[in-house]
Amino acid sequence: MRFLITLVWTLCCVGVGIAMATVDVSGKTPWQHAQKLWKSEGEKKLGEASELVDDVKKKVTTTVKDVKDKPLDRHSADERDALDKLIANRQHDPK
Repeated sequence: MRFLITLVWTLCCVGVGIAMATVDVSGKTPWQHAQKLWKSEGEKKLGEASELVDDVKKKVTTTVKDVKDKPLDRHSADERDALDKLIANRQHDPK
């Protein structure tokens, strides 16, 4: 039974692929429309992704050059604010 279900799904996927490659919608195939959309919007998204990758690489590859050097602060502003609040609360509590 699983073989039949797999066969039906495979045939459906192949049929959709053939339809995307051959059926004309507004003078172009759906595959051509998708390629055009990818080229216009995809390049913008790839530019944003490459900036993100560069930022991550910079954070991962930074090392402490000397034992005396302090490590770089990699916390966001929100995290620093939350930490400051915790420290302030601890200083006010006479425990």
